[in-house]
Amino acid sequence: MKKKRTEFEAIVTTIILIIMLGLVFVGVLSRYIFHFSFSFTEELVCAMFVLLGTVGSALACSRRSLYTMDLVTGMLKPKTKIYFSIFNTLLTIAVSGFLIWTSILMIQTQAKMGSTTVALKLPTWIYTSFVPFGLALMVFRNIQNIWKDIQELKQLGGDINS
Repeated sequence: MKKKRTEFEAIVTTIILIIMLGLVFVGVLSRYIFHFSFSFTEELVCAMFVLLGTVGSALACSRRSLYTMDLVTGMLKPKTKIYFSIFNTLLTIAVSGFLIWTSILMIQTQAKMGSTTVALKLPTWIYTSFVPFGLALMVFRNIQNIWKDIQELKQLGGDINS
């Protein structure tokens, strides 16, 4: 029996969700029992939500569970379906690359301006750096998917140069 491997992204998203749940729980307890609100919990939960979204998207890429046009691909022949998958994945990589570039520009701007968060007074570029991190994981997983598609195409006897 083949041992199933746990993806890095699954571990990270689990840890993020547990931490977010703990922070929200502490925030609610502090509000209703102690009548005092910790503003830093809301700030951290919002930042972690961004990280959760980007790393979760990378997890979806690794499991090939992003939204696709199943109605169209369901009617295609196996080789054509693989070509369509490669094309779709290349588009996803292109969009992710553009978003990485723009988020890096935003990080540079935030670092130059010296902007800080409201509650913890941390540099805002720290939270913003979660975006290119998750997108880079998406690009990495999509490159792996293209590699798998090419290997599958070779097994079907297809030539990727034809």
